[in-house]
Amino acid sequence: MYGIRHISSQLIPSQNKAASILSSSIGSSAASAYVGGIGLRRRSGELSRLLKMNCVMRSDVDFITNLPNNIIDNILGCLPLRDVVRTSILSREWRYKWASCPEIVFDFWFDQMFLGGHKLEPLVYQILKFHQGPLLRFALQVPDLKSSPDIDQWIHLLPNNTVQDLTLHVSRGETHKLTPCLFTFQHLRNLKLYNCLFDPPPGFKGFSKLENLQLQNVDLVPESFIKFIALCPALEKLRMIHCTSFDSLEITGPNLKSLEFHGILKFISFANCPVLSDVKLTFSSMDFKRGNGFSLDLVKSLSCLPALEDLHLQAYALEDLVEHGAPNPLPVSLTTLKNLHLSDMYFEKIDEASCAICFIRSSPNLQRLNITAFTFDVVDSVADFLRSQQSSESLSQLKTVKMQLFSGIEAEMEFVKYLLASATALEELAITPHASSIADGGESILNELKQYPRASPSAEIISWEKIRR
Repeated sequence: MYGIRHISSQLIPSQNKAASILSSSIGSSAASAYVGGIGLRRRSGELSRLLKMNCVMRSDVDFITNLPNNIIDNILGCLPLRDVVRTSILSREWRYKWASCPEIVFDFWFDQMFLGGHKLEPLVYQILKFHQGPLLRFALQVPDLKSSPDIDQWIHLLPNNTVQDLTLHVSRGETHKLTPCLFTFQHLRNLKLYNCLFDPPPGFKGFSKLENLQLQNVDLVPESFIKFIALCPALEKLRMIHCTSFDSLEITGPNLKSLEFHGILKFISFANCPVLSDVKLTFSSMDFKRGNGFSLDLVKSLSCLPALEDLHLQAYALEDLVEHGAPNPLPVSLTTLKNLHLSDMYFEKIDEASCAICFIRSSPNLQRLNITAFTFDVVDSVADFLRSQQSSESLSQLKTVKMQLFSGIEAEMEFVKYLLASATALEELAITPHASSIADGGESILNELKQYPRASPSAEIISWEKIRR
């Protein structure tokens, strides 16, 4: 059996070339540093196990080489590409195993620790050209990756009948127009795209196995994208960040469980989403919504989700509810909602405070409430409005409240006082003080809050900062 330092001279030229390209572009250091990287964060223990192989191979019985191929593939899938290719020098039996690694990941850690000043293009090409066997995962997310024809060439080299997980992160230059070849990968389960143009070709039948779709800074054709989503019946998670603006976005997903959207849309609706339980909607601009009934339409759409339990909204998305009787309960309710996070809450605006109370009152089974304040000025009229609110029986299920970036201004204090007077089952109210606004770490605020009447005798008022310590 060959020693650990012996480089086999019997590698076929093409594979030896690929191995030498990678090995020459990488130093012998930083294996341990890579353990903390993206590629090994879940199974880093396998790296140390393989690095001990030298000791094992000196014994009479080669335990590692005699392992089943699927276990060896799993071990290789945990290693950075440098170490995968360098296993070819371990022994004759290991000479070609690197070429069948089921996962190929070019990421930040690869670039920082291994690539150095060498060019990425020939390395990616050689690795893909000489890969053997099924490839399950391919990720291309090195820093400063520019749109180029090379990307399409690499995608064409991928086996479209085995790849299940594909990540393409174009971080510089023009938006990359995806090759139609990508839409032939019918075994995809996870697809992550950044700074790409996503427009399925005519006749595309969808990804029947796709479970997770994450798009960021992706140009979409709205009509085509809505049809595309409907053609992915197995989709469970959809994430859209800073993508194309939508006049109207209809989400269809019989298996969709989680939706996250950050961008601009004028109207959203849901069709056949029976298990959608987690929704996060934040907006990069709300200028378009004024006077068009956006807020009530949004609440009506959300109320049609039979499994909705977790919801994150920016508070100002609800401002228009004042036109429909806020702070009184709405004509529709979110009966299944259990966890609500209202972010960017402007406590200097009466409309926002009124609509927040309206929305909470329209969620009769709410158990956990998280409010992230975004307050600059003190407006006395807001505190007066909140002071005038009567306690509500609709908060009878509320158990925990968390107030983040809490400044202790009068409007915030009156809002908390309203919650304490209404939540008969409240167990805990946690305050995270705004560090730049509060000098004593929130102690004086906590002491004042503890003097407020509480509808729940078991309610505790605590500092979240102390819990984290």
